[in-house]
Amino acid sequence: MVGGQLYQARLVEFDGISQSIGNESDEAQLVLEPLRSFGSPILDTIQPIPFPAMQSLFGPSFPDGNHNYWKSSLQRDLSDEAIATIVHHANRMTSPLSAVILEYYDGAAGRVASDATAFPHRNLPWDVLVVAQWTDPAETTHHRDWARATEEALRPFSAGAHILAALDMESEDVINTAFGANLPRLAVIKRKYDPANFFRVNQNIKPA
Repeated sequence: MVGGQLYQARLVEFDGISQSIGNESDEAQLVLEPLRSFGSPILDTIQPIPFPAMQSLFGPSFPDGNHNYWKSSLQRDLSDEAIATIVHHANRMTSPLSAVILEYYDGAAGRVASDATAFPHRNLPWDVLVVAQWTDPAETTHHRDWARATEEALRPFSAGAHILAALDMESEDVINTAFGANLPRLAVIKRKYDPANFFRVNQNIKPA
């Protein structure tokens, strides 16, 4: 959101930093100028693209048939200790397909009221996304344990909250943290439109 306008998404990569913004307006270009002039990028792909195209940019990185296990840790701040922990566990990663991704949600996303949508964690801009991906089923326990250990090591610095899309088959308590204080209201809505809990696959809100 720039100047009260919603822009289409686009991608710019500076040694692995991805920035989503949009439109070719003069204001958008001014916003992006400090990022573009920060250094010499490996690749500058800033351009207007349709939103569905932006959403599918990383699709080739997760081909069908690969094994995936993700964990998420929302943080209010990234302290030196948290950064050191992230680096330590990233260095223990053994699959070339795995990654530790730092996502920053602020700006327009942070200005939305916490009860305006289902997502409540507008005051937690940092998400540490632990992505384990591998091809050999025999290695499942090893890579899954790495992702779990990384998330567990970050708990002393986290707000005890998670992004729903990055959760696997978790306990009910963990899933509920994704909705925070909005859970009771969402459970009432669930009771109204799906009292039999027909839509119950993956992370589920049970009817109130």
